[in-house]
Amino acid sequence: MKSIIPLVEQYHVLQKMHGQKKNNKTQILKSQIQEAKSLLNKLRVKIRTTKFQNTSEEIQFFKHIKPSIHADFLFYSSQLKFQVSKPNSTNSVLKNYLKNELKKLENKKRNNIDFYGYYKHNSNFLDHLYFLRENKQLDLFSTNLSVYLDSEFYTSHDILAAEVLAYDLLTEFYKKEIKKLKRIESGVFNENQSKMKATLQWSASKTDFIELMYALKVSGAINFGNINTKDLIEIISNFFDLEITNHYKVYSDIKNRTLERTKFLNKLTTALQEKLDFDDGI
Repeated sequence: MKSIIPLVEQYHVLQKMHGQKKNNKTQILKSQIQEAKSLLNKLRVKIRTTKFQNTSEEIQFFKHIKPSIHADFLFYSSQLKFQVSKPNSTNSVLKNYLKNELKKLENKKRNNIDFYGYYKHNSNFLDHLYFLRENKQLDLFSTNLSVYLDSEFYTSHDILAAEVLAYDLLTEFYKKEIKKLKRIESGVFNENQSKMKATLQWSASKTDFIELMYALKVSGAINFGNINTKDLIEIISNFFDLEITNHYKVYSDIKNRTLERTKFLNKLTTALQEKLDFDDGI
């Protein structure tokens, strides 16, 4: 066991370094997944060549050490899947997607609720059955990761223990993502923004605001146009603490203008052009 601890400590240092890199999120997750896989493989080799001094050490390894690394693998892999497969749509669609992922986790938990309770309460009266290799039973596996399995590197429940740990990590991750979306919907994009929000005031008319929002939507200036107009109006109006109701009617009034349909946009263009001309003359 003494030769295993340094490997685990080094692993945590490397994972922290990966998390602090300036790479994009996908690349960071790929590095973190590879780090977890690498350590699992090193541990697998180490177990083949190093015998545990007693059953307590073996239980400690398969109940806590290996599952914690395996949980990281599951956690980072699930995050990567989320980054790749999450819908590029409205906040409400993305929130529903996250809520469905939480439901899947809950279903998996319910399917193994007895063991979840056993592991979370740190019970130990069945450890000799769950975490000693002599009692392994393949039919109890709930995750197919045979690439890591050999006769010396698994027990009947160490993978399930990893899932229990990953469940907590993923649940917290999905809940944080939902909270982020709710903050965005309320017009707060970061912690400092609430202070900024109080100092910014929309001083044009609400009709002007609607005209600008539709222009931003159809021009693809925000999310490449992949956002519902209603959501866009709600998000940005919340930022200015501006109450917007029945924006469809306002848009209809804009369409029915006879002289100058894009009145506010034309005003913006004129104001900027005058500023540019003025600066050219300085």
